[in-house]
Amino acid sequence: MKKFALSLFAIVGFIFLNAQDTTLNEYTGTYKFPEGGPVTSVDVKIENGALVASSAAGSSPMEKISKDTFSLVTYNGTVYFTRDSTKKINGIKIQVEETILEGKKESIDLSLDQFRSSLWKREYDTAI
Repeated sequence: MKKFALSLFAIVGFIFLNAQDTTLNEYTGTYKFPEGGPVTSVDVKIENGALVASSAAGSSPMEKISKDTFSLVTYNGTVYFTRDSTKKINGIKIQVEETILEGKKESIDLSLDQFRSSLWKREYDTAI
């Protein structure tokens, strides 16, 4: 019985950790800002189980405040993620004091067919 309870606890813990990671994964990516601002892009990644925002101006850990809203710890700012009609993250708004940056998430839409086509092209070009 102890083994069963321990196994059940381990499985539930594993599922919880994976669910949390999946939730954070939806925020990761590169966000581009219009030219002329203090930074042109920011990369959001997961490091040690937490989100980190990095740009030419530096990097900062992010702490969750509520759904789609995070604290930008190092700069005492706030990060808001926006979603499209399908509920996918498509943009970011960063507010640090009086500065507000709004950007769009870069998407990588490589379908399997495009990947196969480009792979075949490379092999074909190399053979010639």
